[in-house]
Amino acid sequence: MKIVLAALNAKYVHSNLAVYDLEAYANKRLNEDFFEKRQDKSENIQLVVKEYTINHNLNMILQSLYQEKAEVVAFSCYIWNIREILTIAKELKKVAPDMHIWMGGPEVSYDSRKLLEDNPFIDVVIQGEGEITFYELVKEYGRLNVKYNDADMYQKILGIVYRKPSGEICENDRRSLMSMDEVPFIYKDLSRFENKILYYETSRGCPFSCSYCLSSIDKSVRLRSLDLIKQELQFFLDNNAAQVKFIDRTFNCNKEHALAIWKYITEHDNGITNFHFEVAADLIGEEELSVFRKMRPGLIQLEIGLQSTNPATIKEIRRVMNIEKLKANMLKIRSFKNIHQHLDLIAGLPYENFSAFKKSFNDAYQMKPNQLQLGFLKVLKGSYMEEQATEYELKYQDVQPYEVLSTKWISYDEILELKQIEEMVEAYYNSSQFEHVLPYLITFFESPYQFYEALGKYYNDENLYGIGFKREARYEALRQFCRKWFGKQEQIKSKAFSFTVLDSLLSYDYYLRENAKSRPSWAKEEPIEKSVYRAFFNNGGTDEICLEKEGYDAKIASRLMHIEPVSSEAVFWIEGDDGKTVKLNQQNQCFYYLFDYEHKNALSKAAKVKFLSHL
Repeated sequence: MKIVLAALNAKYVHSNLAVYDLEAYANKRLNEDFFEKRQDKSENIQLVVKEYTINHNLNMILQSLYQEKAEVVAFSCYIWNIREILTIAKELKKVAPDMHIWMGGPEVSYDSRKLLEDNPFIDVVIQGEGEITFYELVKEYGRLNVKYNDADMYQKILGIVYRKPSGEICENDRRSLMSMDEVPFIYKDLSRFENKILYYETSRGCPFSCSYCLSSIDKSVRLRSLDLIKQELQFFLDNNAAQVKFIDRTFNCNKEHALAIWKYITEHDNGITNFHFEVAADLIGEEELSVFRKMRPGLIQLEIGLQSTNPATIKEIRRVMNIEKLKANMLKIRSFKNIHQHLDLIAGLPYENFSAFKKSFNDAYQMKPNQLQLGFLKVLKGSYMEEQATEYELKYQDVQPYEVLSTKWISYDEILELKQIEEMVEAYYNSSQFEHVLPYLITFFESPYQFYEALGKYYNDENLYGIGFKREARYEALRQFCRKWFGKQEQIKSKAFSFTVLDSLLSYDYYLRENAKSRPSWAKEEPIEKSVYRAFFNNGGTDEICLEKEGYDAKIASRLMHIEPVSSEAVFWIEGDDGKTVKLNQQNQCFYYLFDYEHKNALSKAAKVKFLSHL
């Protein structure tokens, strides 16, 4: 008998930890049953995992699942895939009416009875944690080898809502939570996860009560034993996994647990694997900072949920957060230059109007994250936010992803403006391709928000949204925006804007990321004479920079490196305060930077750069 565990992921690089957990736990328990009782292994049950993405053609997924000829298809349901899953499951039941359809996951664990009432093709919904419940369903189904119209077989299984053969819907008691040490380690064979992100959990539950989050429902935090965790971390390290993403909701809510893991991966670093953690940055103390300081660039990355800096909002959404400490820790970590930090904001939260959100945005920007994620409230089923929808005059989409449209405090027009800001931040800030030109430009605006607002309006006026830009075109669009904006002299602050500085910084940022063989549209043609350029590499550099090392080849070096002139006024925006010293000590109108693409920054992936006062 075959049971298929089906997952529809958001992207190809994702994998669905849940279906692999269910498969591994059920197989382990079924094997134990067989060896202990020496009886038929529940009618020789075969569990099969099938993963797709929401970008697949739904008819192709339907065909694939039908051709498995399974007795049961169990779907893993989330906010990003529930619409597609319901569509597929409905058609699947038409062509295979004897097949049982099971569903589980956060998107179906609440209002489960209504889900079955509205969708008669669903037979069972697993509520909450699924490993033990799925195993018991599989065992019972296999033991009886029942067909769709046979006797009620689900009545004794905890944690499910199900449909009787008569059509009556029944809801059994909830199941108690399992020990984290019972959760199987699924990564025995990494060939199943080739080119995929590896998801891993060391805890379940969250001590906080954020009103928009389902994790707050389970306030007890269960931890996996450190002995087990260290064995499993070593497996990832020994196998040179590219990235391991911890899905613990607030990884560092238990300091000792988090610190032990961070110390272990630091001490056993393989020089390759990256570990991703969701953390409360304000809980980070000096001991953790001391460990972070020693880490290899790129060993870990941190995702930090700021959401808002508005005190009334933070209180209403039941957040507990020390914003000043969070900011201080983020800036301290940034100074280490070895850890990528991703900061989240949520638009549409209660008590945060348009003006207050702008302030939250500017506050977040000053924390200098490597990425700033401007998200929009999702009203999740079963959350306290959903309960308060009437009180907040909260209007949101009826279908996934249940995103906010408006509230008592913010209008749909304002939400649409924030959508433009989101796209500009994603294209210019989060791409990390404009690291030096953006700080320069923002000085001419009242705030970071005002800059992205103006840039977004320019994109809208020029009908640039929705265009698939090539990389150079983004730079050119920014330059054209500046020509239009700074042509209006009344909008320029007291300090003079310089296109010379702009073009130098655009070129610097451009070459920092790309070993371009042709000059960008705004740059001067061949600013360095070919004879001077060739002489630099043939001579192995200058007295400032010596390139000649064992195996040095001038032709290869010239292909793997690039030299770009930069105006003296632009040096400060590249070198920071050190740029002042450079300008004071030199009389040059122009300086040079050598970009080495063979040796890139491990964290930012930018070329290694060396300053040249002359050629």
